[in-house]
Amino acid sequence: MRRLQNRTGFALPLVVVFLVVLSFALAAGLAATAAEGSTSTAQRGQNRAYTIAEQGLQRFLVSRDSLCRQTGSSCLGDPGVATSGFDSVQVNSTGGYAVIVSRLLRPQLGIKDTIPALYFVRARGVDTTSKLRGGDTTTSVRAVGLMVQWSVVTMKVTGAWTSLSGLDKQGSAGQIDGNDQCGKKPPVAGIMVPQGDYTTSGGFVPTGSPPLDTTKTLAQLDSLVTIDWNAIVNNNLLPADYTVPPDGFPDAAWFAADTSRWPVIRVHTNGYALPNAGRGIIIADSDFTISGSNMWQGIIMIGGKLTSNGNNTTSGTTVSGLNYKLPGAIQPPPGYINDNATANGTKSYVYNSCYISRATQRLRHYVALANTWIDDVPVW
Repeated sequence: MRRLQNRTGFALPLVVVFLVVLSFALAAGLAATAAEGSTSTAQRGQNRAYTIAEQGLQRFLVSRDSLCRQTGSSCLGDPGVATSGFDSVQVNSTGGYAVIVSRLLRPQLGIKDTIPALYFVRARGVDTTSKLRGGDTTTSVRAVGLMVQWSVVTMKVTGAWTSLSGLDKQGSAGQIDGNDQCGKKPPVAGIMVPQGDYTTSGGFVPTGSPPLDTTKTLAQLDSLVTIDWNAIVNNNLLPADYTVPPDGFPDAAWFAADTSRWPVIRVHTNGYALPNAGRGIIIADSDFTISGSNMWQGIIMIGGKLTSNGNNTTSGTTVSGLNYKLPGAIQPPPGYINDNATANGTKSYVYNSCYISRATQRLRHYVALANTWIDDVPVW
């Protein structure tokens, strides 16, 4: 048998075959690496989009009013009385944004004993930093949702004038009345003070239900007055529109120029005297005085002693002596009258739920319902 002696050219085809196989293997490896990278990028983008959506939704729940005032936002005037419509705002964040839509499912039911309006809030988070490949403009999107109620309960009113430090009423003229001047809510106490902390001269008789409540100790009254005074004073729970000082108190002309102005006014000056009539919420850290014929509509919250002279009228609700709610505050013995609020002359302190509602309108908010969180909400 003849043996093949000429093997010239065998190595070159073998190398070519090897290179082809190696090229396919490298291409497959690069494709797998690219696919894994794209998957990882998409996963990170989804996680970031989820975080953006969740943060945007939470911010909307606590800062609806400020977000609704942004350019491009569209919001309901009052979610509590709306019968249709929705809120729509955009919350920008580093590396993306969230579009939040709150859509009415069921309007508020009732007037006096209300069932709050029900809404579904959807937040669509968009991560603008994740790109699957160099020329790709695809963004990662994730949507979450939550059922919420529109809370209209912002303050528990215990009386036309509630004073944790007691009250001394001089003279028989004037009125302190716990009957709702607006006619929408049940009556409350005319005067509510701790046991033994009410004094009067001239036979003055308040009105309300009851007209005068002195049945509770200071500790019991403290728990009944649910104002978080420590958070208001020390943690800025109610951000002020005006802080006195350094700001000046808005004058009567400022209030008269626009009847929709119901500011929150924080007063740091001890013994500050109300300079003119107005409306809204007054928060005074310490002692406060109302003299002359100055009128106030809304809420007055005084940390120390409130002294009321002259023929002034307050319509809404007044609470004084709130510094006894601060942590570590020394509690006076029953019947201690040196810190009593003082009401002199002819004056009117009446409960008005409409003025309270108007003063606290900015403080209303969405309240999340438990066990209603939804992830991957369909978006179209």
